[in-house]
Amino acid sequence: MKYILFSLHGYLELFKKRGEKTLFDYARKYNFEKFMENGKWGYVKFDNKIEKGYFKFLMPKNIFPGEGFLRALKYKIPTNKNETIFLCKFVFSVDGKIVETEIFLNLEEKKALIEAIKKEKNNFDFFVFEEDIILKFYENLTLTENGFPNKIKNRNVGDVLYKKDEFRKINKIMEDSLNILNIHPVNKVKSDLNEPCANFLYFYGMGKSTERIEFSDIIKKDVFYFSDSETLKGLKEFLKFEEMGKIDDIKDNTLYWLNFSLDYKNSPSIWVKNFENFSKDILSEISYKEDIKFLFIFDPFMDENYEYENGLSLFLGVNFPSRIRSKYKNSSILFQKFIE
Repeated sequence: MKYILFSLHGYLELFKKRGEKTLFDYARKYNFEKFMENGKWGYVKFDNKIEKGYFKFLMPKNIFPGEGFLRALKYKIPTNKNETIFLCKFVFSVDGKIVETEIFLNLEEKKALIEAIKKEKNNFDFFVFEEDIILKFYENLTLTENGFPNKIKNRNVGDVLYKKDEFRKINKIMEDSLNILNIHPVNKVKSDLNEPCANFLYFYGMGKSTERIEFSDIIKKDVFYFSDSETLKGLKEFLKFEEMGKIDDIKDNTLYWLNFSLDYKNSPSIWVKNFENFSKDILSEISYKEDIKFLFIFDPFMDENYEYENGLSLFLGVNFPSRIRSKYKNSSILFQKFIE
């Protein structure tokens, strides 16, 4: 048997009612109709953070290494077991309360703000990218979760610090950032323009360096991975998936994971067109066959720095030999059903 998993991020939007119909009703299905005829629809619940959600989908019994570590793998940042990795984001605080978590900063502005915080301190290092800011702290701290940025709006700064005493140095960096950044030239310009300032550096997504896993050895199948975005690249690196270009020959006892994403900034008509192109172009390369098991997952828009509400994703399972339930609260059970 061959196995093909499609994860379609943002495509869940196509199934939401707009009046009497959904966008999916209007879309031309092309080759997808054959899969619908031979499949069963259902709902599956993932964790409300995308990287952890797919990790638990594949590896339910393993300890999640944290978003920070997966992001370090994504950017090829060297780590070891005596270090702790955090994700960081600039937010706007007024009178000790966080009032805005979405602040536009270009790469040079981010670097300038980080340099002001880093000055004359040597127990940590920052790595600044267009989408991510990563802090590598040279101490081995206990893995602890902190709310994602979209969950801290209107909270007091003191309430979003880490509670354990071993995090006092981490909390000190965050507290110091408020004093340093309030008077920074970047924020002086923003204040003059009446824009939200980037005056507090918030830490979340804590991760620990962990030995990478050979996922193909666990499921006893070769694994190939393709994605049109880099959002899950850290997870792909952690589980040692082999990256592929084009499927020319679908082999037995092999899992192919194809990962596609919509852009939330595009209009609904573009989302429909993207689905139609997926159905027409991708599914023409991978036509329906009875000796291939297919699993299509339609989930929310994908932002790895965003914590979603606990909703359900939609799935279509095709050529499952045994009965599929209509709802899976534990996503890993669906994956095991798919891969068995």
